[in-house]
Amino acid sequence: MTVITTDVGAESLGSQRNGYNISRYPAWNPVEQFGAPYPIPSPVSAKSRIRNVIEQEERDVIHAHGMNYLTTSLLLKNAPLHTPVILHQHTPFVEYPFPANIVEMINDRTVGKWNLSQADKVYYVSRNIGTYIESISTEVNSELMTNGVDTDKFRPNRTESGDGIGMDSVDPVFFALSRLSQKKGIDVLLDAARKLDQQSTELQIVVAGDGPMRNNVKAATRNIDILKYRGRISDEKLPRYYSAADGFIFTSKSGEAFPTLTMMEAYASGTPVISSKLTDDPVGIKDGENSVLVKPDDSDELAQAIAKLAEDRDQLQSMSKQARETAVRYFSLEDRIDRLEKCYSSM
Repeated sequence: MTVITTDVGAESLGSQRNGYNISRYPAWNPVEQFGAPYPIPSPVSAKSRIRNVIEQEERDVIHAHGMNYLTTSLLLKNAPLHTPVILHQHTPFVEYPFPANIVEMINDRTVGKWNLSQADKVYYVSRNIGTYIESISTEVNSELMTNGVDTDKFRPNRTESGDGIGMDSVDPVFFALSRLSQKKGIDVLLDAARKLDQQSTELQIVVAGDGPMRNNVKAATRNIDILKYRGRISDEKLPRYYSAADGFIFTSKSGEAFPTLTMMEAYASGTPVISSKLTDDPVGIKDGENSVLVKPDDSDELAQAIAKLAEDRDQLQSMSKQARETAVRYFSLEDRIDRLEKCYSSM
């Protein structure tokens, strides 16, 4: 298998990892500071690398990720007619500020629609994404396949799980991990933390991640006693953060697969989730059982939900058990691998 992708943040244009090859093309991401993760590729280099990878040997299947990208169009345009194509869509429409939202809408209904039409099979990772795909084109052979989580790597481990990472407080600890941006609702989280701190609520909120609002989070920790910032967390330590937390907070405002991978990792760790409600009838998410759903962009409702859950240890314990059961039942990574292998074989 060969993966073709951008070089944003990478050390080299070509490498190997776990038995597969990675071929990268130069790209820049100047608008990510505004919350829009759309890398701009070097057209000549991207075209050259895509053609080289496809022409090196006959490919059995091409699996593209993202209907939104011109590089997906370039890949599909160069794919041999007899080679089956799978397209995986990971996001619905994202509510970017004007005029980025208009550009996105036009792009999705031109570039995105063409890319969808070229795929033999389209997978979407949550129901709200499937609804969005249908709004663009009804002539798509599409199917739901949620993302998966490694339930062996992420699992409940309350015994000394907070040791060494600063999450061994006697007060309830709530963990938040995301790209630190307006789109992810970090401003809402900080406002909720400020209100909880003013009310002298006995809990801690630990925020991790990186992004354009990193300095805002750092500054807030100097004035909000219950707020802690941990920066980027290594893959090795991440399971300990999830399992040490009493609850996980997800505050994104729009444009997400729902549930997100971070929510699945929290569930697998036996950690209930307080989340923005981004769609109706999401797979596996049960309000009041494994999650507490609040209105997006509402810091008052978020603060109330955190405070209420922090005060009810019995509810936290009950939700923790149901969170783990949810991950095992709905989001097992092994099940996703099996489904994908069957899809490859059938094509």
